[in-house]
Amino acid sequence: MESSRNPDITRLVEAVSEDELRRWVERLSFLRHGQQNSTALEEVGAIVEAHFAELGMKPERQVFERRRRPFFNVVAELPGREAGLPPFLVGAHYDAAMGSPGADDNASAVAAMLVAAAVLAGHPLRRTIRFTGFSIEEPQDERDRRCRHGSRHFARRAFRAWERYAGVFILESVGYTDAAPGSQHIPLNLPLLIPDVGNFLAVVGNRRAKKMMALFERAVNDYAPDLKVVSHCFPLAGWLVPATRMSDHAPFWDRGYPAAMLTDTAFLRNPNYHRASDRPETLDYGFMANVTRALVAALAEG
Repeated sequence: MESSRNPDITRLVEAVSEDELRRWVERLSFLRHGQQNSTALEEVGAIVEAHFAELGMKPERQVFERRRRPFFNVVAELPGREAGLPPFLVGAHYDAAMGSPGADDNASAVAAMLVAAAVLAGHPLRRTIRFTGFSIEEPQDERDRRCRHGSRHFARRAFRAWERYAGVFILESVGYTDAAPGSQHIPLNLPLLIPDVGNFLAVVGNRRAKKMMALFERAVNDYAPDLKVVSHCFPLAGWLVPATRMSDHAPFWDRGYPAAMLTDTAFLRNPNYHRASDRPETLDYGFMANVTRALVAALAEG
């Protein structure tokens, strides 16, 4: 496929720094489970909120309750020139699993979102981009099968308000790779062949997400050609392959929004998933940088 790089977008992509991504992951990697570490979780939400404010955005807390305890999503946006266009939404959950510092799951994704926002903040965007840090995506106890509480609250509220989105990009564990053959596991009922080497990014969308996924794939080709991508649209909101629903894109699928998860596939690859060993030094920051570059380019071109 022929590359057609825009010099303005090239400058944005070149501003994505591996060192900056590493700094964010190191800053965010500590125990922050909603029930066990609620004060720490609130601290991370405040860090995300402060970063958006430093970029000149006007972050808001979207408060919701879980078992009579308050939690909050952090929402901020970069305005586009064409106000009539539906915005893009970029989201990542900022909590971690019980007992895990959550470097890959999900500090890596929050870092990518925050760096993308910083790089795009000074760029004249055609379309508004809304960034959201979701709270309590992880199960809160052994009975919590639905989880994804922050994104479910957000998607429900957006649907009831008739909000439209051109596409919802959900970042979920975007920092772990393994170049060993057999390092990539494959979920049951998957209707496509994928490599058995865990060094690619999976782009997991619903059928309404075809346009945004094609935009992302073009951005990879033009601005992050070293990033290997496996992309697929799943029918019926992913219910035929339950492993495809295990992040914050699922509530948007359920509400009919075009949404795609960008992921290193988490537990299908990373042996540190939901463990105390999910630490910053286990991650591949070159891979993370390429994911962030592709996202930045897609958002800037959209």
